[in-house]
Order: sequence, then structure tokens, then C-alpha cells
Amino acid sequence: MSRLGLAARALRLTLSRTNADTTPDYDAASSSYDTYFSPVMGVHSLAALREVTVSPGDDVLELACGTGHLTHDIVRKLEGRGSVHAVDKSPGMLSVAKAKVLPEAMRSPDLEVSLEEGDMEEFLRTRPNDSADLVVVGWAICYSKPVRLLEQIKRVLRPGGRIVVIETRGDALKTLIEQLEKVFTADPSLLTGMIRVNLPKDAATVARWFTKAGLTVDVQRDGHQVLPATTPEEALEWVQRSGAAAGFKDAVDQSREEHALELIRKGLAEHVARHGALELRHTFVVVTGTNPGTTTGTGPGGRHREGVRSA
Repeated sequence: MSRLGLAARALRLTLSRTNADTTPDYDAASSSYDTYFSPVMGVHSLAALREVTVSPGDDVLELACGTGHLTHDIVRKLEGRGSVHAVDKSPGMLSVAKAKVLPEAMRSPDLEVSLEEGDMEEFLRTRPNDSADLVVVGWAICYSKPVRLLEQIKRVLRPGGRIVVIETRGDALKTLIEQLEKVFTADPSLLTGMIRVNLPKDAATVARWFTKAGLTVDVQRDGHQVLPATTPEEALEWVQRSGAAAGFKDAVDQSREEHALELIRKGLAEHVARHGALELRHTFVVVTGTNPGTTTGTGPGGRHREGVRSA
């Protein structure tokens, strides 16, 4: 089959709104995420958080908290005062996060912590205007309509409130993505759902999203991390157990998932035979910003301080 066949297949899936759900992949990766993703890419998440100030007493919102890698660090920085309200769509990831974060939070009576299951934008729409000092979005703005999400973030941020975003770039894991495209091009029937992600080209792209939403850009930088995977088998294991392949399970014909993985493995092996090595780069961006003034948009009004202890 040609790329035309794949394009036709993708168009049919798009028109029928058959979109792949990333939640099954994150649920499957939840038990291994802190073994695979956090030690490799989590260090960059923590570095991004250091680009902004987290002070005791701050009210913090975290979107797509995952296993609580950043949440735990935020709780530590708050030193027992303030609030952290976090959301994630994956029940499996949330279960890990709660086990990691809540025991420490329960020891601080002046700290409010909640971790709830749900959609990022819907979660934001329930938050009052001018109610947050900091919003953290780790590896997740790609699953939204970015400018619309950022407009909601601006609304909930107090004037002078801060936002930090870290996200995968569109050219990440290029060699692996090329093999995946070859497999679907050869047999478009393997594709049963469209993976919808808005991965930015670079930090400047995210900075433009900030500006369109009315946020001031403070820091923007690009980075990369070479993955600890030098063989096709290690590469496939890493992306599946780290959540980096989110959407694959729901995008591929389930009865032929192992067949598709084997085709990708063979393609990667051919790449190694031709080039002598397999180097996978996870490129990413970090952008921080500030709400320069009054909020805009619609949503619950008024400053607030919830009395919810934990969830």
C-alpha cells in the first residue's frame, strides 16, 4: 500500500471521529512509569519546576499529575502550608500518585491536597477565577487544544501567578516514529484509531500559545535526552513501559497488536544494521510564564480556599 492508502484510512477515521484513547497505555504503564520514565525524563520535569518559585502557602494546580513525581516535589516545597489540587485521566497513574503523596500530606494540617480523576480542561472550568498562584502542566498540553487550555489557566491564575509547561517536541523519537509510519503505510488496516496530539515544533511554538492566551513568557528553552535503549527490544520496552507510546493500544487493531510490534522491531533492527547504532532522542520544551493582569473568560468567580483535605 502507498501513503495515499494510509491517508485515506486516516481520513475515514477522522471523519468518523474514531480517536485513540491514551488512558489504557498510561494505566498499563503506571506500575513501571517511575522505573522507566521518571529516572530519565523526570529529572527534566524537576528542573522545569525549578524555573518558577514555589513558596509555602501557595495554591498550586497540577494538570496531568501522572504518578505524582512533580506533585511530591511541590508538596515538599510548600513546607506544610498552602494547597495542591491535581488531576489525571488515568486511574492507574492516580493510584500510584495517591500512595506517594497523600501519606506525607496527611501529616500537615495546614496543607490541602486533592488528586482527582478527570479531564484537564473540565477540571479547570470548575476552578474559580484568580484562585491559583501556580499551574503546572507536565507532558500533557499536547492532549488539549493548547491556546484554549492556556486561556483557562490564565483565568484561574491570580495576577502575577505563574505557569510552567514541559512537553515533548514533534520530532521526538524520530527513528521509532518513522518505523511506526512505515508499518501503517504498508498495512493501513492495522490503524483503528487516530492518535490526536498537538506536539509543538519547538519552545517558540509554545511561547506563541502563551502569548495568544494573554500570558507573558518568562523562560523558553528546548532540550533533549538520549534514551537508555540501544537495541530494538529495549526501545520498544521503554516506550511501552514509560507511557511514551500512549495511544498505541487504542490506535492499533488489538487482535494484531503483537504483529504490529514485531514489524516495528524488525524495522528498527534493519535501521541498526544500516547505521550501526540506535540512538533515540526524546526532545522536549520548557516554557514558563506569568499572568500579567486581570483574568478573562468565563468560569466560577471569586477567590477561594477549599476545605477539602484529600481525595
